[in-house]
Amino acid sequence: MLALLLSATACLDPSSDDEPEPPVPPVTAEDVHRTVLVYMVADNSLGSWSNDQSDLREMRTAAKAGDLNGGRLIVYHNRPGTDSGKAPLLLEVTSTGIDTLKTYPDDPEIYSVDASRMREVIADMKRFAPAEDYGMVLWSHANGWMETSMARSFGEDRRQTMKISSLASALRDSDFSFLYFDCCSMASVEVMWELRHAAPVIVASGIELPADGMPYHLTMPYLFASGKADMVGAASTTFNYYDSMNGSSRTCAMTVVDTEALQALAEASADIFEGVTEFAPDLSSVQPYFRSAVRTYMYDFEDYVERLNPSPEQLEAWRAALRDAVVYKASTPALFNIVDLDRYCGLGSYVILDQREIIAFNYNEREWYRDVVSRSPLLRLDN
Repeated sequence: MLALLLSATACLDPSSDDEPEPPVPPVTAEDVHRTVLVYMVADNSLGSWSNDQSDLREMRTAAKAGDLNGGRLIVYHNRPGTDSGKAPLLLEVTSTGIDTLKTYPDDPEIYSVDASRMREVIADMKRFAPAEDYGMVLWSHANGWMETSMARSFGEDRRQTMKISSLASALRDSDFSFLYFDCCSMASVEVMWELRHAAPVIVASGIELPADGMPYHLTMPYLFASGKADMVGAASTTFNYYDSMNGSSRTCAMTVVDTEALQALAEASADIFEGVTEFAPDLSSVQPYFRSAVRTYMYDFEDYVERLNPSPEQLEAWRAALRDAVVYKASTPALFNIVDLDRYCGLGSYVILDQREIIAFNYNEREWYRDVVSRSPLLRLDN
């Protein structure tokens, strides 16, 4: 902008003998390799604890160190106190500071967990920071696939939440090369199947994560790597950061999913569910991914499938499909030193223990239930 003003001043200065400089061309997508949008929904306890501010400081540290690699880091900041006049902001984190690109209307009827607001922000990001490639980080509270008045799937803005179906709708056709969920409990097969068209690579955790979330000052070089973003590098860096800690602070699980491989996993899973005609007596002891205080009803998918009594051939095909879909997985030995994580295949799953649970938390509305689980004669609603 300063260069444009100087150029205009030179054109108007009659004492200048130099030829007027041509106007500075606008930034185009070809000029920037990658723009990453951090969709930060912080009008909740995370904002009250100032986790949003600490993460912005980490991003600032990374940008100052040159870790953006010529890319652009845009943050939609849904700040604590929206109802008291702190309207959401669209920010850009640069090597010299944090600039405000846009202030959104301070309308108490508009929530950052609305699909329409998310689509608006994505469009604004592309308008302000066009690039050849786009990635998105989703920052907030989350608890996976559940859709009820008492359970959020993604985000919390003034007690309003976003359904996984709404998130899928908001992200459809957005051209992101990756999604990184900097929030809890989104690495379930139900979530991944619902979002399989949103991006070719999705990073998430199957468990409840520490409130500090991703260490942005360490992961930015991987998000802005030349060529394709290194999502395994970002996920493993987050995992190693927490795995090096002691006591209850040593808690983390991370997963990287190739969404193009999910179709084969769905087909192999459907083949197994077609043979499920009775409830196995040991389903209640499948490895949980949650503690009793925060029930996400997510269990280890592989442990669940093994107890459905597939044939050896079916199980071998299923495991091959899982290996193709889950390209990285890692977990600490326990969740907050409360729940032992003896098994972590990288994807969680809901476990149905009786037919009444088919409609619990609106599970019957999930695409995974419709396309896969309902293939079981035992687990159809018409039984």
